[in-house]
Amino acid sequence: MERQSEVLAGCEAVWSAGWIAVSGAIDAANAPVVGHRMRALVGPGELHVDCRSVTFLDAAGLRMLAEVGATAHAEGATVCLQCSPAVTEMLTLCGVRELPGVTLKHASHDSPGSRQ
Repeated sequence: MERQSEVLAGCEAVWSAGWIAVSGAIDAANAPVVGHRMRALVGPGELHVDCRSVTFLDAAGLRMLAEVGATAHAEGATVCLQCSPAVTEMLTLCGVRELPGVTLKHASHDSPGSRQ
């Protein structure tokens, strides 16, 4: 599958088979569309979700990540979520240490979007 991208009301998503990178804000305005795109990519094995360039995540975005994880879990897959400081902060503020079907990787020193 070739690499595709889409601007989704305040954020951008770039994806290919098995991975998606999201940048910008994930909020109530775009979380349903972003979630739909992520759930469509869930398949056998792992879905790598790069959120290292996400600058804002609200409760709707957090709920969307939980729903994507639940979809992956139901299909026997795993979401490997790379978190930006903004995503990590929201998870911490909400007391979320685990999401079913999601493996959390908090802010690293890798450059955003490095997965090709």
